[in-house]
Amino acid sequence: MQTSRRRGAVRALLTGALALGLVSVTTATARAAEPATNGASYATARAAAGADCSGSVSIYAALADGRLTYSQIDPSSGDRLKTLVGPDLGFVPKAMATLNFNTVLATDSAGTLYRIDVKTNNLSLALMSSPVQIGTGWTHDKLVYDGHGHLYGTAGGMLFQYLVSQPKPAGSEHIGQRREIGSGFVLKTLASTGDDRLLANTADGRLVEYRIDSAGAWSSKLLASANWSGFEKLVSPGGGLYYGVTSAGGMYWYQDVNPTDGSGSDIVYHNDDPVDTSGWAQILLSAEPETATCVGHDYAYVLPQPAVPRSELDDPHHDYAAIDIQVPIGTPVYAVTRGTVGYIDGGFGNGITLTSADGTTYIYGHLDSRGVAAGTTVTPGQYLGKSGNTGQSTGPHLHFEIRIGGVKHCPQPLLLALYDGVTPPAPSSLPTSGCSY
Repeated sequence: MQTSRRRGAVRALLTGALALGLVSVTTATARAAEPATNGASYATARAAAGADCSGSVSIYAALADGRLTYSQIDPSSGDRLKTLVGPDLGFVPKAMATLNFNTVLATDSAGTLYRIDVKTNNLSLALMSSPVQIGTGWTHDKLVYDGHGHLYGTAGGMLFQYLVSQPKPAGSEHIGQRREIGSGFVLKTLASTGDDRLLANTADGRLVEYRIDSAGAWSSKLLASANWSGFEKLVSPGGGLYYGVTSAGGMYWYQDVNPTDGSGSDIVYHNDDPVDTSGWAQILLSAEPETATCVGHDYAYVLPQPAVPRSELDDPHHDYAAIDIQVPIGTPVYAVTRGTVGYIDGGFGNGITLTSADGTTYIYGHLDSRGVAAGTTVTPGQYLGKSGNTGQSTGPHLHFEIRIGGVKHCPQPLLLALYDGVTPPAPSSLPTSGCSY
């Protein structure tokens, strides 16, 4: 769900982009968020309402007619703040890498390397001068800069590494030490997530991380084995944030809670809250490296925050330690913390249990459908299923309760804290009676 404030903001942004020729008329209606078309169904997608991130997400891109664009995205909410279209570069870029806020490298189809010096990207996108030719023979199909002095590129399946010694390189004297890292890098996209760390997806749907050591040796980690083939472009501003664009022009965002662990099991999917459902017509994207930082959370709110008003969480309800939250059938339901999923039936209908490492069990009752398999370990904010009216239920709602050693604890203080975005009380400190406020 989206608040009316956010929907209005998105409409305004898309209308502005419409005037610049970036999106179609139908895009400007700002339809409700829908799941990504990357092969992952809504029922299996993980989602969360936001991320605790700071900094900025700055993305330079090129249109098919050779114009440069600049977009800025809020790293916490995924909201696109602006998109600006600049002048014609005089060539259509083939590969692009952003070195810093005001310097972009790009190649053309003939292998010429250009330095693009940006004058401003605040209210308008303007260049200091025409792109400067600084090299030839750059026949790479992809380029990316890691923010720590290394430029990476692929050509013919070979991965190359270069040392960039100046923030505005003038030629080979500032971009050198060409090193062949390895072959077999036939990738659909290439992005950098940090110092000598690369991210790529493949045509068969894998999401892969590569790490290059000081000797030039590389290793890889499989973050996801499927469902990432739909992204034609992939960028990262650091902080574990990944942004992918589909062939339909939709941009979706993801947060790897611990981007250094080499595992994709803690990637939080925001498929129900995309940056844009369509409109990204650029042929290349390049994010300014390492401009966003994020922190992980031990807990997450169990519903999209706009689903119900805060007052619903402390209305009088059952006289036992549980809460019934009235929400429409089909409302996304999220994991409150990290834990192992189990199924519970009977009066709970399509129920889910979530057991954390300390033995605390969280129960989600009356779901319309379960979206995660029993035995799965989930992270805070991960999608669990859709709310419903199954089992012993007299109307659509989510039943939520907390049990420690079989004893029920009042969930209201924890849910209210999560709704307000403050540190929640420990489950063991929650009262076991007096839950009707």
